[in-house]
Amino acid sequence: MTAAATVGSAVLATPAYAAATTPLPLPPLRIPEVDLGLEQQSDSKIQWLMDAKLGMFIHWGVYSGPAKGEWWMHNGPVTPADYRKYVTDATSEQFTADAYDPAAWAQLAKDFGAKYTTLTTRHHDGFALWPLNHPNAWSSGQAPLSRDFVKDYVAAVRAAGLKVGLYYSPIDWRYPGYYDVTGTNCASNPWNYTTDPAHKENARIMKTGVYESVKELVTQYGVIDDLWWDGGWIAEQGSDADGAFFWEPAQFRDGANQWPVDATYGETDASGRPFGPMGMVRKHQPDIVATSRSGWKGDYDSDEGPSVPTGAIRTGRLVEKVFSIIGTWGYSDTAVMGYGTAMNILVNCWARNMTVMVNVGPDRHGTVSDGQAGLLRQIGSFLSTCGQAVYGTRGGPWEPLDGKYGYTYKDNTFYVHLLPGYSGTSFTTPSTGDAKVTRVFDVDTGADLSFTTGADGSVTVTGINRTRVPEDSVVGVTLDRSVQPADIAVGRTVTASSEEASKGNTAAKAVDGSTATRWSANNGNTGQWLKVDLGSEKSLTGTRIAWESAATNYRYRIEGSTDNSTWTTLADLTATTGTSQVQVSVFRAQARYVRVTVTGLPSGAWASIRNLEVYDRPFSADIGTVRLVNRKSGKVLDVSGASTADGGAVIQWPSSGGTNQQWKLLPNADGSFQLSNVRSGKALQSPGGSAQGDGPNQWTADGGDNQSWKLVPSQTSGYHQLVNVRNGWCADVKDASTADGASIIQWPASGGSNQDWQIVAL
Repeated sequence: MTAAATVGSAVLATPAYAAATTPLPLPPLRIPEVDLGLEQQSDSKIQWLMDAKLGMFIHWGVYSGPAKGEWWMHNGPVTPADYRKYVTDATSEQFTADAYDPAAWAQLAKDFGAKYTTLTTRHHDGFALWPLNHPNAWSSGQAPLSRDFVKDYVAAVRAAGLKVGLYYSPIDWRYPGYYDVTGTNCASNPWNYTTDPAHKENARIMKTGVYESVKELVTQYGVIDDLWWDGGWIAEQGSDADGAFFWEPAQFRDGANQWPVDATYGETDASGRPFGPMGMVRKHQPDIVATSRSGWKGDYDSDEGPSVPTGAIRTGRLVEKVFSIIGTWGYSDTAVMGYGTAMNILVNCWARNMTVMVNVGPDRHGTVSDGQAGLLRQIGSFLSTCGQAVYGTRGGPWEPLDGKYGYTYKDNTFYVHLLPGYSGTSFTTPSTGDAKVTRVFDVDTGADLSFTTGADGSVTVTGINRTRVPEDSVVGVTLDRSVQPADIAVGRTVTASSEEASKGNTAAKAVDGSTATRWSANNGNTGQWLKVDLGSEKSLTGTRIAWESAATNYRYRIEGSTDNSTWTTLADLTATTGTSQVQVSVFRAQARYVRVTVTGLPSGAWASIRNLEVYDRPFSADIGTVRLVNRKSGKVLDVSGASTADGGAVIQWPSSGGTNQQWKLLPNADGSFQLSNVRSGKALQSPGGSAQGDGPNQWTADGGDNQSWKLVPSQTSGYHQLVNVRNGWCADVKDASTADGASIIQWPASGGSNQDWQIVAL
């Protein structure tokens, strides 16, 4: 079996080297976090939202009458008494809802291609679209409307086969106490409310209305799939999390809180402990997902507004982009967004692994304007032919290029999305690693396209039609295996030295494919082990372990065996100082059994693994961010001037903590590594045609062997030489200089300390 060298949280294999294709990356992991005592939903419960990719947001309420946007009461400003007249007085601005037809809304959502809808059940003006049962309620259950709009909406959306979302804002501008919750310091506000000790009780009454509202919404309308919180901030200041002291949004609330909630409006668990809003939500809707806007972390993040996403694929947390296709969220007589603008936002979201919810604002009657409906149906027409490149996909497997192109993938097909900023009718993909291409096609028409495969595994596609769908010309590339390597340990037989069975933390939980469950030993002793039987001998390429806790120094050893008797070390992390929650090891080995033995733990920690993944295909993974420190000078490898340009020079410089001094180690199939600069995203390379003594620089990654580096252990323990795969020369500080700004050159191995680099995990 191949030996391996340890670097921080990564394990670096050291086999023989040769130029090779760049392997495909592992899928990113999302690990549920706990905030305010409440854990985020697991992937299995949030997967529908990850897969949906498109939803329809509906902002509709009293503000639809004056048609000046959902903040009109605030921006006018309009007093609460005058604002009520938009419901009661028969004027051209009256909110009549006389054309309310939620079935038509649901059909529009389907025509659009949306998989879920979300309705504003109550916005900041405090008007509820259902008959709210609270002494100070203002709702559609009262005259002259006397209707339950939420009930009809939920029934129509569910009948259409769509997921049901409800928006709710705890803010209520009718209450002066919202701006003066302590009654001692009233914040600036449009209605000139001033400090008054009575405002503390006023704020408490407002809070009880929130608890009653939430209880009714999650108990009266059957299964609700999504709760879209908004506005947890207090007095429109600070963040939503800053308001948590008042709303107590998570699982439980404090019985001694200054703003108690009457038992009539709240609920308790079996022991009598009072629930917070999300506690009530989860009690009655255990599978629901919720945004972060209540002050609790939420199951997913919201990115609001029409800005076009840029940069890297969003990983770790699901992000939902929400934007309106008119100038406000609620109805206003403003221009409708253009098709090209909307598509640019959508495609850039999908390529970055984001879900998108697009907002419409029906008018006071309940009608969505022809302009808004027309835009949605135009997008739906695109999805009717190209939806396979959107629904159920994930962003990747490679990073997008801003303004030019991006990728999505599902199963054994990846999709190239060419944006208007990309010119030409041909395109070359990065290396597909060990996978072979079986078909390339135009997704819109289904017609096959011509392609060639390069020696580096890249795929060049020609004859792409860029005029038929210029907003997103989509090319599909089908492989002979899954786009991303699959975990071969999932569902396999697993045993352990001990289990915390009383809490359900059994060994099987480490290979169930969920990061929301875990194996734990039954005590905090070291020497605890977890072993998986892969069923037959496999050619292994590495592992990925998700530990129970972040920022914890787990020390361990990974071993392999063909017979469950004789064991060989595959990765030795018994002396690691790494604290990454997810740790990747890359090695080559023949084994049927893989065992992880925990040899060191910080005080209070137990051996506990959420996921033990094992792979038998070459893979690429971000196995950590490092700083490279020269042994001679003590200075670090630095991209000069923090340049982000191709050709940026590489020098040594005192450590500053800058991202231009940080490098990601991306393993190649042959055991070498691409060194990607964190600031620029570009790869360290030996320039093509360069000579001995020339300097390496940074360049856009292209998979070439001149961008691949062997990490060869030095004769001095703890250091490595950086050896270029193409020419075999080392990264060398010129003339063994110790000066700031000294050049890095490429030079044959000399054994000098100026060629030794310490790899410091960050």
